[in-house]
Amino acid sequence: MRILVTNDDGVFSPGLWALAEAASPFGEVFVVAPDVEQSGVGHAITIAHPVRAFPYP
Repeated sequence: MRILVTNDDGVFSPGLWALAEAASPFGEVFVVAPDVEQSGVGHAITIAHPVRAFPYP
């Protein structure tokens, strides 16, 4: 099973990694999160700049 873990608090949020670790026995875990905290921008639309993704070790 593939499991997607995401948040709006940023990739360095301790809770994000705790959840990813807890889910890992149940399948392949993918973490997708912003590089900085983005709370409150859930209704924003990105049209002027591309959205980029980078691997995080």
